[in-house]
Amino acid sequence: MNSTSTESAIAEWTTILGESGVVVARAARAEDVGASTIGTKRSIPAVLRPETREQVAAVLQVAQRWQVAVYPVSTGNNWGYGSANPVEDGCVILDLGGLDRISDFDPELGVVTVEPGVTQGALRDFLDRHDGNYLVPVTGAGPTCSILGNALERGYGITPITDHFAAVTKLEAILPDGTLYRTPLSELGGAEVDGLFKWGLGPYLDGLFSQGNFGVVVNITIALAPVPDTVTAFFFSTKDDAKLEALVPTVRAVLRALGGSVVAINLLNSQRMLSMMTPFPEDRAVDGVLPAHEIETLADRHGVPAWSGVGAIYASKEVAKAARRTLRRLLGPVTDRLIFINRRKVDAVRNIARVLPGRLATRVKGMADTLSGALEIMHGTPNDVALALAYWRSGTLPDAGQPKNPARDGCGLIWFAPLVPIRGNDVRRYIDMIERICPQYGVNPLITLTTVNDRCFDSTVPLLFDRRDAKATERANDCYRALFDAGQKEGFLPYRLNIDAMGILNTGGSAFTRVASQLKAAVDPNCILAPGRYVPRIQRSEV
Repeated sequence: MNSTSTESAIAEWTTILGESGVVVARAARAEDVGASTIGTKRSIPAVLRPETREQVAAVLQVAQRWQVAVYPVSTGNNWGYGSANPVEDGCVILDLGGLDRISDFDPELGVVTVEPGVTQGALRDFLDRHDGNYLVPVTGAGPTCSILGNALERGYGITPITDHFAAVTKLEAILPDGTLYRTPLSELGGAEVDGLFKWGLGPYLDGLFSQGNFGVVVNITIALAPVPDTVTAFFFSTKDDAKLEALVPTVRAVLRALGGSVVAINLLNSQRMLSMMTPFPEDRAVDGVLPAHEIETLADRHGVPAWSGVGAIYASKEVAKAARRTLRRLLGPVTDRLIFINRRKVDAVRNIARVLPGRLATRVKGMADTLSGALEIMHGTPNDVALALAYWRSGTLPDAGQPKNPARDGCGLIWFAPLVPIRGNDVRRYIDMIERICPQYGVNPLITLTTVNDRCFDSTVPLLFDRRDAKATERANDCYRALFDAGQKEGFLPYRLNIDAMGILNTGGSAFTRVASQLKAAVDPNCILAPGRYVPRIQRSEV
């Protein structure tokens, strides 16, 4: 690839997309191209903004002709993993936000087809307008994030369908040569049943487009969870860290006993809870890290226990009542507190706050607002309550009413998201690892453990840092590498990688590397589509 080829490709893309559909990097504002919470800066020649699948196909054909690499993003809000940045320098960004159509909604069977630019908020608005009595597969990333992008990254949530790629029943993609990929059932005329049955017919190839670079996915059909009769949140806690080994298998027992009605549980350590309740006390930090005695003082002041847990019951009134009894029986012996909250109780707390004096009223109302935000997410309605975490160490919060955008707003955030067996001794080893390594790099060990099934947690650890400080940025990235290396030895490896970590998969002679690279070479011999994204480059001699 050279500058002449890129300029020639840009000229052709301008003919296809129009002047407004091509933004050359030198004409763009710095915050619009390449802003990233992980501190990475890539060289990006241009941003392309197609609005139809036909334009996407034409863009890829031009890329092939001039051998200019392109990197597709849905909304680009992949915060903590690279935002809209490519893995390698010199890639042209293919911004798919303009493909934002929602189609083929079946209110009876609960499936819908969405394009890359369809956000959590847009799907919620669509379902509300069309009497869609279904939950949006929400995440804590907020209303402006892509449904399709999150599913392809194998994201998850805490609504009844927790695994978002598992809910994808079919997809359509433009291959690197510009041709359309569809599954065999759709090709044979069975598009409707194809959208109702994930596995289709013949070898399952759709998985290649998840955490891969084999094509530009232009739509997915996704199954939605119906709104249950009741949604009841439950919160539990223990003041004694020594109870963690007993609490962990109890969480597993809850999921197995209440399978279908309780689908996911989060465990949060005290520092993670404090990050939601109080501004970061910079004046009390030592080299950016809060000492143990300061954490204890803050925890006592705000009533934060060693471990907190949260989950939700999705069920009929009768089943929910029985589930509450089961939760009391199982969680009671290993927790100090277990409470159940629904919208009615939150409204009652708000009413109480109105008659309380000054500061107490503010505190109670703040608690009610936080609970309300958590409940809305559990009800399948996205909001940006959880997104405030990104601003705890750096960044400037936008004005009230404006959407949060951690990349644009200067936040420093890298997600380390390893998988951890749901066993007490394994979780303790993992916690010890995080608490030992993070402070060495000026990072506070904020830990969440989220069940992805009844066997495994995904732990999301936000490495928060001051992005304005080059040294702090470097240390945070060093922290990620140290955590990965330690996790590799201990058996705690991430379920997804940021753009600077994808080279980890280039493991030389492994069968995975060989097969994935050979498939890539067959589908995209010029490697013009998202080079380096999860799939290592293959040398010509290896083809």
